[in-house]
Amino acid sequence: MVRIEYDAAGRAVKVPGLEAIALKRPEFFSGPRIWAESLAPALQAREAERRETIRKVWRKTLAAVMIPVILLLVLGLMNPFIFGGWMLFLFFGVPLSVVLIAGMDWLRVYAMKAATKQLVLGAACECFGFTYETLAPDVSKVTDYRSLLKAARAYQARHGPPGRKTGKRRRGGQTRVTTPFGSASFGSSHATGPECPTPAYDVLEDASLLPGHDTRHFEDLIKGTRAGAAFSLVEAKLETSGKNGGTVFQGMLFHVQYPGRFLGRTLMARSRWWKRGKAAKDLQKVSLVSSELDKAFTVYSTDQVEARALLTPDRMERLMALERHFSGGKMRGVFEDGHMTIALEAPNQFEAGSIFKPLVDSERFSSALVELGLVCDMIDGFLTRDWVKDKS
Repeated sequence: MVRIEYDAAGRAVKVPGLEAIALKRPEFFSGPRIWAESLAPALQAREAERRETIRKVWRKTLAAVMIPVILLLVLGLMNPFIFGGWMLFLFFGVPLSVVLIAGMDWLRVYAMKAATKQLVLGAACECFGFTYETLAPDVSKVTDYRSLLKAARAYQARHGPPGRKTGKRRRGGQTRVTTPFGSASFGSSHATGPECPTPAYDVLEDASLLPGHDTRHFEDLIKGTRAGAAFSLVEAKLETSGKNGGTVFQGMLFHVQYPGRFLGRTLMARSRWWKRGKAAKDLQKVSLVSSELDKAFTVYSTDQVEARALLTPDRMERLMALERHFSGGKMRGVFEDGHMTIALEAPNQFEAGSIFKPLVDSERFSSALVELGLVCDMIDGFLTRDWVKDKS
């Protein structure tokens, strides 16, 4: 059975069922058994709680929205002049009412969503021998606004501005470069938020391949070994503050440990987005063997021969397949020492389906398996070639 869903760009996507993909690769073979024996029963056990939680949060939210509206009507009848500021009243009154009346219930929905992701993605990673962590804040002990404030203070103390207690600053630093689309700042030496659970963030930041940002957030950590190499994948969201602040990067960070060390240093990025900055000043431009790839990507390296041998057409196609599947763009990466580190901007991934739909739906599981399979294809394409074997 194949179901049609739509991605963030509104394009139709075929979501295959478990039985349809079971024989497509060895890691999928145990999928139907894991679903039937452990995952489906675990989700079914949570379904009644999910329905009650969703019903309660919508009921309270509706009540929270109606209270300011009714209050405005009553006050308006008593004093017609008050209607002159009704937009301002609703703009502040409705959100405040929702937070006070339904805030705790929405927090329970968040906790339930995180728990569901842990179950589904954890089971999918089990098929590949990987591990999964949502990295979501633990709000299981939050029962009221006092405990929420306590948890928020603890989070701020742990992930506040770097250097506030130790005087240390993050390595890196902002580099301003000029691109065909204007100038931009890359790198950040003062970002607040949790430390990245993988080396990918520091590697990409030091190479000026991440935009300047003030805060960082990470979720969905996947770790394991593939083709004899340790790897990690984490989703990142980087934001700037201030009047014109907002999200400057949302996507995935990959870090793959190679079995051998590279002879040189190679930086790669989608063309018409990135231009060599200070981090690549000692590198020379590389012309790829494919003219189409040469137009699509900008590559700089200290070793021309190694870079061309590394970024072959079939390997680059694996990267672009990953980009297409996740509706991503602006792919960029660093190949240096014993690691391959790649960033891909993409909408939120690994969501394991909506919490507002029934939990017992095998497509939650099959979608996660397919996404992990594509990540493995990309890693396999770089690690299972003679070029790598010769270096180990």
